[in-house]
Amino acid sequence: MAISQSFKIPLSYPFCWQGIEDFRYPRDQHGIPRVYISPKWGLRYNPITIAQYGLHHLTQYAATGNTGDLQVAQRQAEWLAEHIQPWHRDIWAWVYDYDLDFYGKKAPWISAMAQGEAISLLIRIHQIQPHAKIPDICQHAVQAFYYSVDDGGVMTTFPDGTPIFEEYTTHPPSQVLNGHIFSLLGLHDFALFFEDARALTHFNRAIDGLIANLWRYDTGYWNLYDLHPTHRLASPDYVRIHIQLLNILHTITQLNEFKQVANKWQTYLQNPSCRLRWFTVKCLEKARLKLSGRA
Repeated sequence: MAISQSFKIPLSYPFCWQGIEDFRYPRDQHGIPRVYISPKWGLRYNPITIAQYGLHHLTQYAATGNTGDLQVAQRQAEWLAEHIQPWHRDIWAWVYDYDLDFYGKKAPWISAMAQGEAISLLIRIHQIQPHAKIPDICQHAVQAFYYSVDDGGVMTTFPDGTPIFEEYTTHPPSQVLNGHIFSLLGLHDFALFFEDARALTHFNRAIDGLIANLWRYDTGYWNLYDLHPTHRLASPDYVRIHIQLLNILHTITQLNEFKQVANKWQTYLQNPSCRLRWFTVKCLEKARLKLSGRA
């Protein structure tokens, strides 16, 4: 039986992982997933994966009323509440303890996507069963969105000065598209739940900036995963993720630009010529990255 959606923030998260992510990760004795990073780093806790795993099960709970799904989501939220820590200034963050070998980022580092998705899960769990610590955690976690990466936050800017939130807080900026949009969803949840004018203004400015800069991710036949100097094309699955996220932003903002770009990128996926060109360029890209030592 579906759960009545009588909450300020719907229990169901708007993104659907079905067909994209199966969450088949090793789990510890508490049911928290761990992700294999590399031979050097082994299995690690990834706050993004933990938040997504919780949001996925909470969405299933909202659809079916299965309390087992709710319990899984609650355990992920408990882990996040227990593992946030003071970072810089007034920021609390979920801190990564392993290096990002591809981008050359050394631990410790933080992620806008982790901050945003954790906020989205914690707020939803708090609506079901209020927890005294969760509002304070969210208030400190959202502070990361107001500071630049150089100042300990998660924000960089597009060339026009509008903000983008970094999934990977790298130098030079990586500006991963899906990570930015997932971060925006968390900022939007925060703004609505806490009726926070500053967060809503920041969200709206980032939305305007994304609309003005989406063209940077468009190759004319495909789209880019990020704007890092390595210039990587997105995989077909990531194009699908981009399309779904743009459609979610269209639903939230009612701005037609998001729907138009989503539709355009859908035509790329369905066009055999575009897919062949993607495959050819992707093979060359992998060879180039291997020669540079990044593959």
